Amino acid sequence: MKKITFRLIAAVLAVALLVPVIAGCRRTPENLFYDPPEFIFIPEVMRISDDISEIRNLIVSGDTVFFSSQVMVDEDFWLYDTKLYSMNIDGSNVAPLPNYVAPSSPFSDALGTVNVSTMNADDDGNLWVVESGWFFRFNLPDDFDGDPWDRYQYYEDLGSVSSIRQLTETGAEMLTIDIAQISDGFDWFHVSAFNIDSAGNLYIGSNEGVFVLNNQGEILFRLTVDDWVDQLMRLTDGSVAYYGWSDSGPRGWSRVLRPINLATRDWGEDIELPENAWDIFPGAGDYSFLYTNSNNLFGIDAESGESVKILNWLESNVNINSAENLSILPDGRIICTNTIWTNRGNSKTEVIVLTRIPYADLPERTVLTLAAVWLSSDLRTSIVEFNRTSQTHRIFVVDYSEFNNEEDGWDAGLIRLSTEIISGKIPDILDVSNLPFNQYVARGLLVDLYPFIDADPELNRSDLVEAVFRTAEMDGHLYRLFPSFGVSTVVGNPAVLGSYPGWNMDEFLAVLDANPRADVPMGSWLTKENFFRQAVMLSIDDYVDWATGDVSFDSGAFAQLLEIADRFPEDYDYGDGMDMGFGGFGDGLVASGRQIMTDMHISAFEWLIYTKVEYGGELVYKGFPNEGRNGHTLQIWSSLAVTSACTDKDGAWDFMRTFLLEEWQTETLYYSLPTNQAAFDKVVAQAMEEPEYETWYGDVQIGALTQAEIDQVLDMINNASGIASYDEALMNIIMEGAQDFFSGRSSAEAAAGVVQNRASIYVAEQS
Repeated sequence: MKKITFRLIAAVLAVALLVPVIAGCRRTPENLFYDPPEFIFIPEVMRISDDISEIRNLIVSGDTVFFSSQVMVDEDFWLYDTKLYSMNIDGSNVAPLPNYVAPSSPFSDALGTVNVSTMNADDDGNLWVVESGWFFRFNLPDDFDGDPWDRYQYYEDLGSVSSIRQLTETGAEMLTIDIAQISDGFDWFHVSAFNIDSAGNLYIGSNEGVFVLNNQGEILFRLTVDDWVDQLMRLTDGSVAYYGWSDSGPRGWSRVLRPINLATRDWGEDIELPENAWDIFPGAGDYSFLYTNSNNLFGIDAESGESVKILNWLESNVNINSAENLSILPDGRIICTNTIWTNRGNSKTEVIVLTRIPYADLPERTVLTLAAVWLSSDLRTSIVEFNRTSQTHRIFVVDYSEFNNEEDGWDAGLIRLSTEIISGKIPDILDVSNLPFNQYVARGLLVDLYPFIDADPELNRSDLVEAVFRTAEMDGHLYRLFPSFGVSTVVGNPAVLGSYPGWNMDEFLAVLDANPRADVPMGSWLTKENFFRQAVMLSIDDYVDWATGDVSFDSGAFAQLLEIADRFPEDYDYGDGMDMGFGGFGDGLVASGRQIMTDMHISAFEWLIYTKVEYGGELVYKGFPNEGRNGHTLQIWSSLAVTSACTDKDGAWDFMRTFLLEEWQTETLYYSLPTNQAAFDKVVAQAMEEPEYETWYGDVQIGALTQAEIDQVLDMINNASGIASYDEALMNIIMEGAQDFFSGRSSAEAAAGVVQNRASIYVAEQS
């Protein structure tokens, strides 16, 4: 199967949504959505110490695990002390290596930090470390008594130093490699990778290629590469291979794994990598190497070269945010580290050891299937927490985005999910974030969730931001739950846009006419096509009624929107700088008058503060122009629905309700507005507090939002016109008609007529 058009998606969905609901949570074996594996990997999560917030360069040598970490010693200058640790594989006996001392600064009166960028172990059990440090000092006058930040006007950069050292297992130095002998003659030299082969030869990757040295540090030869050396990996035969980019790969410019032939002092034959092998790790036993993505861990079979799925991360109760330091232990267990991020950007690294056991040995629980086309990190976290704690139920996930690829098309996952619905494989829970939600509701595929909220012993509707869920209702019913939301609107200075909120098409045009200098009126990224797509997405309910199947693209408003969009730039001008879509932030477009408004997505109150400064200290929230003069739209991201097929809806609710709890939203959400009222109130209160640290944006000091400014946002939330939705197949129909107009092939009215005819057929099939 090659690339598939959106017309085919529409046809598949039309048939899929006509299928009667026939399956439930407890299915007969011949119709089982979830096919249990023979074996499963069970994790043991080891949280090393509260004093060790990060774990880097984890390696296993014999029965001992070694790793490096950094401890902050000076918060004013962000200086760290580097330490090496050892521990047992079970996580016990964690201790710093007693004889390790980081290299000292070669400069007098210097400040700085030394970092261990790479650590390996040779076959004799000795450690090899690549250490790099950067140093600076302040040449302060004798009478200096100013603010600590004033010291930076006397800042002197002393440069950086690098070293490669061989250490004993206690950290004592055995040998130092003089990098100067390698870097001599290069204007700039940086060690980016390091490894050792089974004969003890050293391989140093850098911006100038790969250097091969013997175990005494004498240079044997050098190999050049097409790009940066990302990684040097030891293969199962004891040799070392380069991993990085090359323009001679099987798919053109792509990642390659290229062995280094010590005998010929040249490159060996490239090892072909799977298309999604972005993070690779050393193999062992039956696997020549490993690679992972957010869903699965794979091994490359040493004999056939084929990819073999070893485990599914979620099935193994692991939310793998960033798998690192992954390797197979001699007994077949798998060890890796995983970084857990908090809702305020802090992190904690855990060590995970996974052991394979028969699936039949697991406690019996009811399996609830959850289908998604791409799964958010927050949802992954919740699934793992639920599966680790629930004694009665288990969530099994099929993330259909893993079926998307260049050959089958980036819509292959959606088509596969729709095809399985046709065959009767209907999941219990749907992540409808990237699915045709309105059509599912119209076909009766989803159940009303209000009865579950009303019957919940802890939650009431008043515990939630009710205005948001009222906006999400369809005919008084709530068919999806979501933990967070944002507000889409258009903002600017009231002196330019007018002081009253909201506007229609004519009023929007009048502002454009009054500001002829504004050649990028909403920022450089909002070209005519991007503006039009955004406007349609946020106002699609003005043109489509999914319940009745009526469409109104020929009403005149759609043609007028096309004509407005045609006044925007044809292409993005990269010379204008970066416009992030919420204020420009220093690209100069607002100050010069070329940009007079911003298409803003408010998912954090902090962004309002900077946008307010950008527009001179006062904002008006206009929304996108429409005839109702109410263009404020809510956006939701992760959203879950229970299918009518689920026969254990109470079990599904036990899982989904966790998203609405204050504790979960407070601890998990980051840069999004919570839907739990108490959690939302905390976010509001935080936005009205003065910053802990003095913060400046240009020449303006940043302060807190006022109650009046908060009320402006609350008013938009309480009076939002709807929920932004995106139907790929319908949008494809709309944009094809728009392109006929933008290219001059038809008038706006004719383009609207074409869209009306084609959209009528599509919507009638879906409604």
